[in-house]
Amino acid sequence: MKKVMILLAVLLTANVMMAQKYDRTNAFNYNRNGQYEKAMASIEKCINHEQFLGMKANDQAQAWYYRAQIYQNILSSGDADLIAKVPNALELIYESLMNCMKNSEFLEDPQIKADIYQRVGIVMGNYCEQGYALVDAKNFADASPMFKKAYDIAKSLGLPDANDWLNNAAMSSLLAKDYNTALAYYTQLKENGLETGDIYHHLAVCYEALGNSEQAMAMVNAGLEKEPSNPDLILEKVNSYLKDGKGAEAVEDLNKLLALDPENAQLLFVLGTIYGNEDNKELFDTDKARQYYEEALKVKPDYYDATYNIGVLYTVMANKYIEQANEITGFSKKEQEQYNGLIEQANELLRTGLPYLKQAYDAQPSDDVKNVLKSIYVKLNMMEEVKALMAE
Repeated sequence: MKKVMILLAVLLTANVMMAQKYDRTNAFNYNRNGQYEKAMASIEKCINHEQFLGMKANDQAQAWYYRAQIYQNILSSGDADLIAKVPNALELIYESLMNCMKNSEFLEDPQIKADIYQRVGIVMGNYCEQGYALVDAKNFADASPMFKKAYDIAKSLGLPDANDWLNNAAMSSLLAKDYNTALAYYTQLKENGLETGDIYHHLAVCYEALGNSEQAMAMVNAGLEKEPSNPDLILEKVNSYLKDGKGAEAVEDLNKLLALDPENAQLLFVLGTIYGNEDNKELFDTDKARQYYEEALKVKPDYYDATYNIGVLYTVMANKYIEQANEITGFSKKEQEQYNGLIEQANELLRTGLPYLKQAYDAQPSDDVKNVLKSIYVKLNMMEEVKALMAE
């Protein structure tokens, strides 16, 4: 009886294997005839059967090979309805091809091996195309995994440009503000030997966004050791100095940047703001602030922030004279002359700053600028202008 049971088990297993080969053969024939949906159903029935792993290794590899062909044909068929039924087709193709490549004996056929590698390359290209399409659509969060899959494939093939795709994945994650993922990818790039200034800069950006300022500065300094003149790294250091109230250190690095790019209006403007900050007693210098704002406007005449700031700077300078005048309490002729002289100096500064503020208001009307203009008109006794401004 035991022998009969064993024989039945063997026959049952043989029948299952025959059925799986039959499904695999059907998948091949359906695929060859362009009946891709039937081909898909047959091949999935084959590889998802509980006895699939009991098939010979070459028979398994052949099934995976057919499966990759079927799904690639579906993607290239142009049948939108059929394609919509398998949104993960690329993943299925890649999975199938990788399973083929695990079988070294199956790859001994040079024609099959060449075809498999070509198909893997096509999958990588498809992932890249999807990634770029998503970037164009500003969908950076979904673009990142597409580039990451392209990287995984390129790395598995030993391609020299694999890091390019991981860099795209990292940048997409950074643009999507997924700083943890971006940090992981940039760290991997560094470990892969890509230790450029840009990589260190992006690592610093990620760490700073995640609240680790100490590690961010460590990345900046490490990057500057490799590329001392990298403008992004220097600017990152400047931002850190400004955040910590280290104006003198910021000025030093800003001047390094300015030496590299002497007509950079933004750098000139930032230097203006540092010297124009009254709270920074060590560096506060209205003449230097005005000089940098004027240089920024020479480079970029429509620079709103510089236009507004220089106008405000003249009012700050004027207010100093007004404060001095208000400290005079006597009524002697000499004291009145001093008072009038200080007020005239203040008014002259207000008149100089007025065109800048008017230009700023015309460019971007706002209540803040409007109030500053109003106060200047009142101090200069320009009541008609006050009425016109308030009527707007």
